[in-house]
Amino acid sequence: MDPWSIELIVTATGRIDDAERRAVSRDVERGLLHRVRRGVQVDAAEWEGATGPDGERARHVVAMRALAEVAPRPPVFSHWSAAVLHGLPTVGRRLDRVHVLVQDDRLRGVQGTCARVLPVQPGEVVRMGGLLATGSARTAIDLADAGPIVGGIMAADALLAAGLPRALLEQAVDLAGPRKGRRRIDDAVAFAHPGAESAAESQNRWSMHLLGLAPQQLQHRVLDRGRLVAVVDTWDEESDVACEVDGDVKYLDPVMAPAGAGRAVIAEKQREDLLRSCVAGLARYGYAVAADPVRLRPVLARAGLHPARVRPALADWAREARAARPRRPR
Repeated sequence: MDPWSIELIVTATGRIDDAERRAVSRDVERGLLHRVRRGVQVDAAEWEGATGPDGERARHVVAMRALAEVAPRPPVFSHWSAAVLHGLPTVGRRLDRVHVLVQDDRLRGVQGTCARVLPVQPGEVVRMGGLLATGSARTAIDLADAGPIVGGIMAADALLAAGLPRALLEQAVDLAGPRKGRRRIDDAVAFAHPGAESAAESQNRWSMHLLGLAPQQLQHRVLDRGRLVAVVDTWDEESDVACEVDGDVKYLDPVMAPAGAGRAVIAEKQREDLLRSCVAGLARYGYAVAADPVRLRPVLARAGLHPARVRPALADWAREARAARPRRPR
């Protein structure tokens, strides 16, 4: 489903007569139309065809468009809704409601929305596809403020990896002003690293920090007699252990595996065999393990990667991050 081209059938603002409104209601009852919110419907087949994580994000965009159609004034989308518009990662199931900023507590409670009373400066709002939303840096700050911190880290990582200067993230912190989650905001921005090129890699790095590991080198180039073997997600210089956070998508996505899943698995096995011969240890695991320090600890230990003798502070990880540059700005 293309969330920007799907037709919205609006019945809440007097655009159609009573007969047409009754016809729309019958089509909703028959299952031909899906009611996104009161007064806004879409084709049911298109709506139900949007499945999986991408489908969830597409439905969320439609829900934002629906709200904008019937709201008394243009809403400013924020937090996880703004993250969807900017293509930033979202943590947890926060897309069941549309997230907006309001300037008056009396404006809370609109159907299907999560409204927050937060100040917003004109320069912090952008227009995307006809919708108003907080800018990308402000969105990352809001996600860190609302928690969990890893959500803000993921968004900040994605922005830095795409080439956003860290100074603009820090400027967004200043513009955000006093917040209950200011400590969490500061830590998320300081910890953010341009070498974390996916949400899984961001989560993995945060879990490693929680486990007391030394700061890792991200996107490390492993060479064999001067020939590039692989670029691994993390590498520990002291133990010579590399880690990679993999997902099924690299084998199942036709874009990433154009020759088919079988050939992709064979090529990856050959790559892994060569990689293992070039490092002292290699750990490979998926997002679920990366997101759970309890499960991650033994996986790393089997590969030879253990917590540092003196537990590094977040500032140590932040120092490594500040010195890094994105590998391939998008």
